[in-house]
Amino acid sequence: MTTTDSAQNNFEPQNLATSTPAFEKPHFVLVVDDDPSILSVAIDALTPAGYRCLTARSAKQALVTLQDPNYIFDLMISDVLMSGMNGIDLMKEALELLPDLPVIIMSGTSEVETPVQALRAGSADYLIKPFDYDELLNCVTRTLARKTTTNERTRAETETASWQTAARAFALSLDARDKETEGHAERVVAYSVRLGQEMGLSKHDLICLELGARLHDIGKIAVPDHVLKKPARLTPKEWQKMRVHPAKGQEMVRNMGLPEASALVVGQHHERWDGGGYPLGLQQEEVSLSARVFSVADTFDAITSDRVYRRGRPYQDALEELLKFSGTQFDPQVVEAFARIDPDEWEALRSKCPSESVKEQHAIAC
Repeated sequence: MTTTDSAQNNFEPQNLATSTPAFEKPHFVLVVDDDPSILSVAIDALTPAGYRCLTARSAKQALVTLQDPNYIFDLMISDVLMSGMNGIDLMKEALELLPDLPVIIMSGTSEVETPVQALRAGSADYLIKPFDYDELLNCVTRTLARKTTTNERTRAETETASWQTAARAFALSLDARDKETEGHAERVVAYSVRLGQEMGLSKHDLICLELGARLHDIGKIAVPDHVLKKPARLTPKEWQKMRVHPAKGQEMVRNMGLPEASALVVGQHHERWDGGGYPLGLQQEEVSLSARVFSVADTFDAITSDRVYRRGRPYQDALEELLKFSGTQFDPQVVEAFARIDPDEWEALRSKCPSESVKEQHAIAC
């Protein structure tokens, strides 16, 4: 494949961009049309904007070019009506080779069926000929922006799934170590997320809250078993060892590469609205909103769950306790949000996350 700065050299597949790219990593665009004038328009419109344009005058030639190992194409623009294979069939074959390749279909026909057919077949956008430089450039820019957004969303979803898997694994290991609170992490995750929704937290903040809630006691890994599992009241020295678990957990979550908002939930989940908590004695808005939400959810679960020394108390008892300590232990607005949620919703969440021993697949489904 030869390189040229002209659009008139038989329109073989070639690298036709000569200007300095406007992107750190150039976008390679394959333009397919059997009309040389259209190829010229595409080159003249896209090259100054930093795109690297390659051309093909047939579908067969385009498929060969797409498989050239020297290029990784970001976009293909193809005419519909060409001799041999048409543009829509070309797009279908191209997408079999490169499933993530955006394709813009262009056509000189004004028939409604053509763009509908193209879009149904998988085209990212559609251009009516004749078009000017700005129309083409705007269409290309718009299409690649959507591709970038989709890729970023996919990466974010993959990263989130990885975080959630790691968090579940740690939570399950904690449950295995402390049978008395088995299932607590799953329940408090469900309660925290529902309460966070009521407080208007964003999707991202809810994900961070979920991760922090699931890992809130991860720092207990650093607490000796004889302290963690002691059935009697802790001595002052033992209590001092127990109180380090929020800070230790926050450090662990940060080292895992999870969001800072999740680490704050872990590090602040024993802080109080009035500043009487630990480890730092933070008060009011000094404590992150997600940590304040978690504190209410955690207390609700503690009150309503069975323990070896007592039975769990009903919803109404928990609500009265939360209202009693609203403004001292808890953020009043979070308590108000809790009270707005129907009691049946809390019971439904609890029924999905039973306190008795559960298998891993049940915990994950919860």
